[in-house]
Amino acid sequence: IVSRNSLDAVGGALGAGAVLPITQETCPLGESLRVAQWLAEESAGQCGPCYLGLPAAARGMEDILNGGGPAALEALKQVAKNVKRRGACSHPDGSAMFLESTIKAFTDDLAAHVLGNGCGRPVEGVLPLFEGGRTPTGLPGGGESEENGPSRQKIFVDWTLCRGHGLCADILPEVFELGADGFPTVAQAQVPRYAEAKALRAVRRCPALALRIEDQAERAPSRNNLPVLSQGRGRRALGR
Repeated sequence: IVSRNSLDAVGGALGAGAVLPITQETCPLGESLRVAQWLAEESAGQCGPCYLGLPAAARGMEDILNGGGPAALEALKQVAKNVKRRGACSHPDGSAMFLESTIKAFTDDLAAHVLGNGCGRPVEGVLPLFEGGRTPTGLPGGGESEENGPSRQKIFVDWTLCRGHGLCADILPEVFELGADGFPTVAQAQVPRYAEAKALRAVRRCPALALRIEDQAERAPSRNNLPVLSQGRGRRALGR
C-alpha cells in the first residue's frame, strides 16, 4: 500500500502525492533535470534559496549530464545541502530533497554519467510538465517532446587537428563511426535533438580539440533581410 506511513518506513516521502512510472527506455537523470528546471521556474523567487539556489541546483544536474564528472556531482550535493531549511517556505526543501533522492535512487545511471560516457538513453519527457501555458508533454493529447524535434545543431571535425583518438565515436555513436584508419568517417553531421548533451560532452573531451558545434538557427540566412528587386532591376544593377 502506498501511503505516507509506508514510505516513511523506508526513508521516503510522498511529497505532493504524484506517483508516475519511468520506463527503462528513458534517462532518469534527464527526466529529473526537466523537473528540477521546472521547480526552479515555478518558485516565487522571493528569497535566496529559491531565486539563486534552485537554478544553481538544476544547473548542477545539467553539468552532470554534460560530462562534468565527480566535481559536478559534489557541487550538486553541496548546493542541495545549502538550500534546505533556509527558505521562507518548504518549496526549496522539497526541490532539494527531490534532487538528493534522484542521485540516491538511480545509482547505476549516475555512475554511467559521472564515470563514463553516459547511459546512452534519450530523455523522452515522460513526466508531464506545463511549459509556457501549453498542454504538458507526456500526456495523451500533449505536445511533442522537444527531444524528438528537428536537429538544431551540427558538429564539425577539424581535420587539421584530429589525431584519431576515437573518443568521439565512443561518446556520440549516433553521429560518429570510425573508419579503417581510426578516423571519423564524416567531417560534419546533424546532431539529433536528444543527443545534444552528448555532442557537447564530445566537444569538451576531445583531446585534440578537433570538434566544434554550430547552432544551425544562427547560421541560417534570413530571407527577410534580402533585398527584393522588381523584374529586370537585377540586370540594371549589374549594368546589363
